[in-house]
Amino acid sequence: LTELLGGALGASRVVTSLGWRPHHEQVGQTGSRISPDVYIACGISGAIQHWAGIQTAKTIIAINTDADAPMVTKAHYAVIGDLHEVVPAINAELRRRATPGTS
Repeated sequence: LTELLGGALGASRVVTSLGWRPHHEQVGQTGSRISPDVYIACGISGAIQHWAGIQTAKTIIAINTDADAPMVTKAHYAVIGDLHEVVPAINAELRRRATPGTS
C-alpha cells in the first residue's frame, strides 16, 4: 500500500520495540511527529502516545477490526475489517486502476 500510494511507512512503539521495524520508523510521542496529507492507520489502536505523533495529519483513515478503538473513533474515515483482508483488496484495486484500459 505504501509503495502504491507513494507514501512512507511508519510504525507504532510496540512494533519497533519488538524489532519488527526499525526505531527510525516509529511515530508517536517517543518517535517522529508527522503531518501528512493522508495518514492510513492499519491495525493501530490509537493510544494517546501514538496520537501525539499524527494529530496534525490532514486526513486520517483507520483500518481496524475494533469499531470502538480510539483511532477509529477519531479518524476522519474508518474501515472496520481485518487489515490482512482490507489492505490486499485496496492494493488490488489500486493496481487494477493503474493498468491501462481497466478503469
